[in-house]
Parts: sequence; structure tokens; C-alpha cells
Amino acid sequence: MWAMATTKTVLLISAAVALAGCSPPPPETPTRILSLSTAATRILTDLGTPPAAIDEYSLIASSAPPPPVIGRGTAISQEQVVELGLDGAVVWYYQADAAKLFRDRGLRVETIRTTRLSDFPEQIIRLGEFTGRREKARQLAVEFRRKLSGISLHPPRPVRVYFELYAPGKAAGNESYIGDLLRAAGGQSILDQTGLTGMETLAEAAPEHIFFIEGFANAAEISSRPGLSEVPAVKNGRIHPVPRRLIVEGLAPLEAIDFFKQRMR
Repeated sequence: MWAMATTKTVLLISAAVALAGCSPPPPETPTRILSLSTAATRILTDLGTPPAAIDEYSLIASSAPPPPVIGRGTAISQEQVVELGLDGAVVWYYQADAAKLFRDRGLRVETIRTTRLSDFPEQIIRLGEFTGRREKARQLAVEFRRKLSGISLHPPRPVRVYFELYAPGKAAGNESYIGDLLRAAGGQSILDQTGLTGMETLAEAAPEHIFFIEGFANAAEISSRPGLSEVPAVKNGRIHPVPRRLIVEGLAPLEAIDFFKQRMR
């Protein structure tokens, strides 16, 4: 009788939870994590807890062989979330709808803010808390700060840089992740904020180096633009292609800084 009563009670409680639409409580420490953030994918891998699934954009940061790709951005296959037994998710701050959906499914969710160079150690620490790898995260953060301090340059006069983003006249500004990388390498963007600039303004700024993303321009085309023939970067042949992976937020910051330093010597 007692066993039957207990069974009946469990069934009633289960039915009540289902009717109320309550989601299961998220795990304290998720072990099968979906990453929608390239920066988080890199950090999770370094922590020794690589994501169990990623979106398409994170392929560039994943280890080989990559985990299953179950969508692009927030267009995620909810069936695969269940099939893969995912119990955690890392999303960007602007993916609020996806975060709510994952929480409703019982996943523990961590949100990543826009990555800036100074924030990177804090993101490592937060993901260490999220995964239960606190000591490893602390070690990685300390090591990152040490290496950054060892390679960062602080010249009396920073090198003037025009960093072109995907289209003529669209430049990365100082107040951006790319701006942080350039500054650590001893450079300074000709713009404070990322945005468009005209060729006349660009010529007046007289950048000493021009960087562009591989596959979106070439040195000959940039050199031939009206008004740029007398710009120091063009006159001295200092127009450099940059592998895209080096400017993906949080993917390879130290490697990127060294890349810019070598070319701005």
C-alpha cells in the first residue's frame, strides 16, 4: 500500500510540474556545452572542456576534429540540442531570445559580452566558474596577462594605421577589439570609432601602414585609389593583408599583436 501511494504521489507531482510548464533545474556545472561564441569556443578548449556542439561561426576556433555544428548564429536545431544531451550554452549578450529558449529547456546559460583585450582575462575566469575549472582558468588568465605585458609596446608616438574592414573606406577604430590589438602592437587607428571615412579624410590622416582583410582587397587596388598615391603607407609599400582568423574576437589575440608588431617595425 505504501509503495502504491508513493508511486501515485510521484505521478501526481510529475503531472503538476508538466501542467505548470516548469523547466528542469539547470545543472550546477554543465558538461556538454553548446557554444555560440567564437571567443568562448577558444577559451573552453583551452580550459580542457571543449564544447560538445558549436554553431558554424565557431568552426574557426574549434579543435580538430570539430564538434557537431548544429546551426548558424541563433538558428540552432533544437532537436540536436536534445539528441546531443546538451546541458549548457554560452551565447553572446545580444542573443537574449536564444538564451531564454535554452534556459526554458533546462540548460545553464552563460552570456559573453563584446570582447575587448582588457576583458579577456575576466572572460577566462567567468568560463572557469561556469565549467568548474576555476584553478585552470586562473592559471590561464595569469599567463595571458604576463604574455600581454611582455609583448605590448608603448612608443612615444604610435604608428598611424588605417585598418580596412571588408569595404573601401570602412575602418576599424581605436575603440574596438582591432583597435586594442593595434595599440598593443604600437599602432593607433586614424579613427576613434569604427565607421566610414572618405578617401580625402584618409589621405589627410596620412597613415603609415594600411592593413586589410585577406580576400577583401589587395595592395594594388588600394594603391590605385584616388588621392592615396602620396600617403606614406602607399609610397613606402606598407600595405599588408591580414588573415581573418587574427581579427576574430578572442581567437588569437597574442598572435595577432605579434603579427602587427612585425609589420609595423
